Amino acid sequence: MNNKNILYLKKELSKINILFNKREFDTVIQKSKTLLKKNSNQAIIYNYIALSYFELDKTEQALELLLLADENIPSETSILCNIGIAFKKLGNLTKARNYFYKVLNLNPKHLPSHINLGHLEGNLNNSAQATKHYAEAYNLNNNLEEVLIYSILNLSSLGKFLEAKKIISELNSKFPKNTKSYQLFSKIHKYEINDNHQQIMLDKIKDQNLNYEDLSNLYFALAKSYFDQKNIENFVHYTLKANETKYKTFQNYSFESQETRNKQIINHFNNFQFYEKDSRKGENLIFIVGLPRSGTTLLHQIISAHSKVFGAEESHILGDFFKSKFKDNVSFVNFSTKELLNEDLVEKLSDEIISKYKMYDENKIIVDKMPFNFQWIGFMKILFPKAKIIHSNRNTIDSTFSIYRNLFEGPSMGWAYNQNYLVKYVNLYIDLMSFWKKKMGSFIYDCHYETLVSNQIDETKKILEFCNLEFENNCVNYTENKTPVKTVSVSQARQKIYKSSVNLSNKYVDYFPFLNQVTKKKAP
Repeated sequence: MNNKNILYLKKELSKINILFNKREFDTVIQKSKTLLKKNSNQAIIYNYIALSYFELDKTEQALELLLLADENIPSETSILCNIGIAFKKLGNLTKARNYFYKVLNLNPKHLPSHINLGHLEGNLNNSAQATKHYAEAYNLNNNLEEVLIYSILNLSSLGKFLEAKKIISELNSKFPKNTKSYQLFSKIHKYEINDNHQQIMLDKIKDQNLNYEDLSNLYFALAKSYFDQKNIENFVHYTLKANETKYKTFQNYSFESQETRNKQIINHFNNFQFYEKDSRKGENLIFIVGLPRSGTTLLHQIISAHSKVFGAEESHILGDFFKSKFKDNVSFVNFSTKELLNEDLVEKLSDEIISKYKMYDENKIIVDKMPFNFQWIGFMKILFPKAKIIHSNRNTIDSTFSIYRNLFEGPSMGWAYNQNYLVKYVNLYIDLMSFWKKKMGSFIYDCHYETLVSNQIDETKKILEFCNLEFENNCVNYTENKTPVKTVSVSQARQKIYKSSVNLSNKYVDYFPFLNQVTKKKAP
């Protein structure tokens, strides 16, 4: 390539980079493909296209392009790493892992691959391997914020809170403008009166340069500190500010799609006749569903402590699959009314999903505690007739109160930070669960949170019997369960069962009047 062509390429790549940063992904793809015609050996161009496809939720197209890139530019680590990311996004964890390790064979110091393997091995509950890769990433660059944060999250998920706190201190020292550290600290710390961490946060919120994300991190952490100290006035004040501020980070948020989906699910299954199939599909699957903060993590730790069970925590397998089918209302109608009556297609779809769950451990029963899977129970009954579904059924006002006072990871819970939408969501959940119970009551086991915490042994026995599992003491002694916990319940999951959270919301209803708008009953 002559100097003129090199200069032209650099100029065009600079333009593409600007467009990418502006999130004009369709334009990035168009211009990059044009540039690729005469520069098919440039990995950076392929990567711009692939990353744009990722952002547009077109992972299949990204993978197809990256595999072509791998043929044109063999052993290019950036391409191989992105192929691994693509397979990971598509749920093929085995292939994803293979590609990340292929990168490390070429370059043992490839930071993104160590980080991705940390995530992947952690998702597969390979705690030792996850810790190893995060540690290697930390050794390669302990001045990178994301490496420190991932290390904290990993250590916290394993219950190694003292080690996590040490890295939090390091994060605060190296990145004094970081606020995520305070929120992470609040999840694993019990605040006492006159806690110096609280004063540090009070000083930090005075910074006029903080954005909404930064402020919400601090407000939620401050709310937690005052909750621990039983300072109701300040707890209420900062909880309201935390949610108000966090909601501002969700631009153009709309609750309409959630409402539409729930209505369509009920409408389409209202006249659907479920029948018992002569099929063993799903016999190695257990799903725990319910609202967030309803006790799903507690149930997961109890069941996954069993020697025959693998705890997949909150898997996105089912949600990603169905959402890919329902990109518009028409596809939803077609899928629910036509495709699910086609036995051959149902067989194919169930095999496709089950194969992804088997990647966790093909020899064990897999328990998935993604609470939002309650939306898909009708489909689950059709696809996995022998699966076990456990509904974590907690007093809805208690769950709603707990949702409102906690900050959740991920971009999909805008409704949780808006009082009106939160009430709507909880009531939609109650309506849908009531519908499922009427349609297929025996398919679902209702585990009442209050019963579980008051009579742990008897309720555990009933749960295991429902799952066709023999009773094991491990399930009662669940605090010794080494399964990582990555949810808001990261610290509670390491504690023995306690009853103090039952009817906890009663003390706060007057301070948060919107709670009275939640249906004052459990889902039937």
